[in-house]
Amino acid sequence: MLTNLIQEHDKIKRKTQKECEQKWQDLKKMSKGVTTHLLTSITGGVNVVFQNQRHLETEVSKLQTQIGKFYKEADQWKDLIKRINEPLKELGDVENWMRTIDQDLKDLVFCVNFVNGHQTEKENEQKKQQEIEEKRRLKLQEEELADKKKKEEEEKLMKEKEEKLMKEKEKEEQKQKKSNGKETTPKKKQSKSSSKVKSTSNKKTKKKKERSKRNKSEKSQPEKKPQKKKKLSSLELENELLKKKIEEMKKQMVMNNETEQN
Repeated sequence: MLTNLIQEHDKIKRKTQKECEQKWQDLKKMSKGVTTHLLTSITGGVNVVFQNQRHLETEVSKLQTQIGKFYKEADQWKDLIKRINEPLKELGDVENWMRTIDQDLKDLVFCVNFVNGHQTEKENEQKKQQEIEEKRRLKLQEEELADKKKKEEEEKLMKEKEEKLMKEKEKEEQKQKKSNGKETTPKKKQSKSSSKVKSTSNKKTKKKKERSKRNKSEKSQPEKKPQKKKKLSSLELENELLKKKIEEMKKQMVMNNETEQN
């Protein structure tokens, strides 16, 4: 019985050992396959990762180069902007200068026109004065000619009257010779002739008085000329003031230029 049990037990052991060996071999095979699969997959993944890493490195290097170029271009753009800003500032300064210069030129033109206007006014006044003086001279000449004509006419009239008186006297003398008794008539005629002579003398005195008055008025008129000289002196003062203002404007322009340059 014991022997049978021992034999059976041995058989069972052998079977179990065989099964364990087979399972162990199967496990080895499985482990080898798994390890081979793992190694192949790991090596493939490592290769892919390595390739990806290289690709990333190349892209990183490209990015770095592009970033360097970008920084360089950015610096160039900054320099260009600075260069553009400087002329723009200069242009702004030039515009301000142009405005100030335009204003100064307008002021100068106004002053020059003002001075020229005064000069033209002076010239016009002088021309008017000359015209007035010429008119006065012409009037005086006309009056003198008229006076001469009147004198000539008066002299002619006086001569005619004297001739008439002489003729009347001759007639009276003839009548006196004819009638010695008629002595009253020539005395009356002599009184009439004397009255006529007195009237002519009175007219001459009146004309002389009128001439003297005219001469006095002409003498009084040139005495008013100093007032015109005073006006001219005031205009000269205004011109001097304008010149001083123009010089002050020029000095201010020079000072502004120096301050802006500083």
